[in-house]
Amino acid sequence: MRRRLLVWSALPALLVLCLAAKLLSLDPLAGHAARAFDAKDAAAVEFAADALQAGNIVEPHKAPFAVGDAQALTGNFAAARLRFEEALELVPGGSAGLQDACIIRLNLVLAIERLGDAKLRSEDPASAAALFTEALEAAGAAPGGCFSERPAAAAGGKLSEAEGRLNGKLAAATGSAGEQADAAEENVPAEPEADSPSLNQLEQLEESGRESQRERNNGRERADYLEDTGAAPGPERPW
Repeated sequence: MRRRLLVWSALPALLVLCLAAKLLSLDPLAGHAARAFDAKDAAAVEFAADALQAGNIVEPHKAPFAVGDAQALTGNFAAARLRFEEALELVPGGSAGLQDACIIRLNLVLAIERLGDAKLRSEDPASAAALFTEALEAAGAAPGGCFSERPAAAAGGKLSEAEGRLNGKLAAATGSAGEQADAAEENVPAEPEADSPSLNQLEQLEESGRESQRERNNGRERADYLEDTGAAPGPERPW
């Protein structure tokens, strides 16, 4: 019984030790992810992200944010966008999470912008315009503190730059999409009007009319011949 009590009493102590180790490792792991991102080392960022995901209840937004960074480094901006959106939902509200929220939102905007750039390169300006619009909406939803409070203001300045860039890209993409739509309409062959007969039909109708006229003329000639009193007489009787 005493041994069982010792085992059960050790569990909370182990849990506290694990939590303490986790709390102490949060900042180093996040810093490692940041340094790896600056070095464009996607594998190292992913390693740090996996470590952050292991029971991170204090700063749960940092794990998906780091995963998104790793995916962005590999060029998978669609997957990165999803992770940044997830991180944005998990970041604490208020001033406690303001700086992280601004940075996450900036990366989200940039990921969507890169997706729009890819659509432009594939000559799909309509889809690009839709993505640029979504990026502008994400940037516009940034809290005011991103632009007025330090150190969040650094992310706010980059958000403002992104907005100006996105507005220019949106205008260009919208213009290209309109030109594509106009060109597509011009290339559609016009359907012939139902009430407008073709040249061949007109010729057939004219020939049919001439044939009918000839038949009427022949009929009148036969009638005139049969009714004509000035016809030559037959042979006379011999007696």
